[in-house]
Amino acid sequence: VTATDADSGSFGSISYSLGSGINSAVPSQFSVGKETGQICTNVALDRDQGPTSYDFTVTAVDGGGLNSVAYVRVDLLDINDNRPVFYPVSYAVSLSSQSAPGTSVVKVTALDPDTGENGRVTYQTVSGGNSPFFTLNKDTGVISLSRSLHGKANTVIPMVVSAQDGGGLAALVNARVNISVVAGLVAPPVFEHSQYSFTVSEDVLRGTEVGVVQALSKNGGPSKDIMYTISSGDPAGYFTVDPESGALRTSLPLDHEAQPSLTLDLQARSGSPPAFGQTRVHITIQDINDNAPVFLPSSSESLLLPENTGMGTVVYRVQAQDRDSGINGQMTFDLSSTATSSGGQITFSMERSTGEIRLVGGLSYDVTPRYDLTVTAKDGGAPQLSSTMMLVVHVQAENHHGPVFDTLTYRVELRENTPISTCFLQVRALSRDTTSSGSSSPLTYHLRPDGDAAGFGIAVDSGWLFVKSALDREVKDMYMLMVLATGGHGQLKKTGSATVRVSVTDENDNSPRLTQERAFLAVRENLPAGSGFGRVSATDRDMGLNGRLSYKLLHPDRHFQINSHTGVRSVPV
Repeated sequence: VTATDADSGSFGSISYSLGSGINSAVPSQFSVGKETGQICTNVALDRDQGPTSYDFTVTAVDGGGLNSVAYVRVDLLDINDNRPVFYPVSYAVSLSSQSAPGTSVVKVTALDPDTGENGRVTYQTVSGGNSPFFTLNKDTGVISLSRSLHGKANTVIPMVVSAQDGGGLAALVNARVNISVVAGLVAPPVFEHSQYSFTVSEDVLRGTEVGVVQALSKNGGPSKDIMYTISSGDPAGYFTVDPESGALRTSLPLDHEAQPSLTLDLQARSGSPPAFGQTRVHITIQDINDNAPVFLPSSSESLLLPENTGMGTVVYRVQAQDRDSGINGQMTFDLSSTATSSGGQITFSMERSTGEIRLVGGLSYDVTPRYDLTVTAKDGGAPQLSSTMMLVVHVQAENHHGPVFDTLTYRVELRENTPISTCFLQVRALSRDTTSSGSSSPLTYHLRPDGDAAGFGIAVDSGWLFVKSALDREVKDMYMLMVLATGGHGQLKKTGSATVRVSVTDENDNSPRLTQERAFLAVRENLPAGSGFGRVSATDRDMGLNGRLSYKLLHPDRHFQINSHTGVRSVPV
């Protein structure tokens, strides 16, 4: 994007920055050249797994503080980077030998997340995997009976189907279909219920029983000949069914936020060749309070308020989200006691339910030029989870003509263990005062001396910030610095200010530590397979992937297993 400015000199110098779009945060996937306006990608983009478009703003600011905003929309064009995938891969159906030609037997399905022609899937039987008794619709995947099944009673007819998208990519795994031809009328097992509903908490151990389904044989009673399988609805494999008892159990860790519910299709089969009965099971994954509130777009912000801002004005509206559901995701907000002036007057108040911050006292640049407000968001769960946000409020004096920085808030990321003396950001300000020759008066830069500033320095003449002491994210992950620019002479000296938010990013510099070097666990005999009976835990001071732990047994034992995600010990399934 390009902006023009008719002014000359520093007043015509333009810098660009990204901003949020309509109902969207600043996209981390893009960046803009501060001096060029060139928009670039920061990461690989995937239209199939993420947004299909992005909208954001680019703000152009000149050296005198005037700005203009452009709205940008980026649409991602699809490429054929996905193959069709069958789900389910195996199909089993029963059909009467008396069925008429034209009867629909089963539908195979392959999905391709690409769009348009790239995502259009067609089907065909592979060589040696077709049957003269059945036809396959190449567009819908429906297999139909094409001729009489006379003489095929009590047999199983196999078929193999492949799938290909419009761009020529084929499924790596073909679908296999077994059609049981039953003499006379089909009498499959009948489930006690046509639909089942079960509820399970998201924090249960692997192998926990969720519920039991049961089918009856054609003579109306239970039969040891009946076998149960999950035919579809669970491609990730969160659940298993005991083939003999019909007991449904968890097989993977559950997460309500990622998958709040599933609907499974189950089959019961009996006889030879087998006949199949169907039922549907809806499983609700119950939420627990395992997510703290998260502030948007970040956990630190700053704003500039003129001295003459009217009392009662809503000066800021806090935005946060909690991924939990119900009362676990309901948030309230509180403002810390730092919302007072240096004279002890309450200056800001907060509406607990909406997050609105109002001005309830007078502002004076000379008395209190800056307020550091701490906002706490709490959810309604038990145990209650919370997070905090830092809001820096700068007071602008009336008729103030001090130097103006090119942005009110600078944001920068530094890796922990960044070498001492590394320069990482140059701040720029423009003096509004001019010398007798008409040029801007020279400026000097310094940092407001507070706790956060101790680890950083600034070049007085150029505005380059540099690291003075070691950074350790595990000790402190964010610094809020106030940079000051001073111009003029003697009593005519005037100062402008801006905030620099330094986020310290993580390096994998900490090893996991087990909370106990030795753990003594007791287990009852005759526990069902998959039962958890104890937990070992470890911590890692790093964050994200660097702090994500996995557990394994150094000396495997056939009697026991450990959940690689949670550290729960259990009897193997």
